[in-house]
Amino acid sequence: MLYIKAMIPKSCKAYYYGGIPVKGTRRKGRLWLEGETVCFNVPEVKGGEKIDLRIPFSKMEKIFLTRDNYYGTDTTLFNLTFRDEDGRSFTLRFAPVTLLPRRRIALQKEWFSYLTVALSRPAGNTSRPL
Repeated sequence: MLYIKAMIPKSCKAYYYGGIPVKGTRRKGRLWLEGETVCFNVPEVKGGEKIDLRIPFSKMEKIFLTRDNYYGTDTTLFNLTFRDEDGRSFTLRFAPVTLLPRRRIALQKEWFSYLTVALSRPAGNTSRPL
């Protein structure tokens, strides 16, 4: 008998790198899942607005990776394209992070795999992605 366990990524710290119309980039926030919704929260800081996103899987269009070396470290950025309530398209740029490089790479792979499967599901399927 074969059992397949759904690998749901744990809540983690993530850096916001831009993509939505708010002030302040490259700020640390929190990334987590609530049912069929990806939640991303970055607190308000001096020179930067608060970000509190709740993006349902149904509003997501695509996710792809890019590399960024602007801040002196080779960072893999996730680019999550989604539509808001008004139908406008945005591409949120973020990177799940941990201090240890091997754990960071594993965490990024876990989140990317999960979101890729969530985006490739048929629209009528309400079960959790595997």
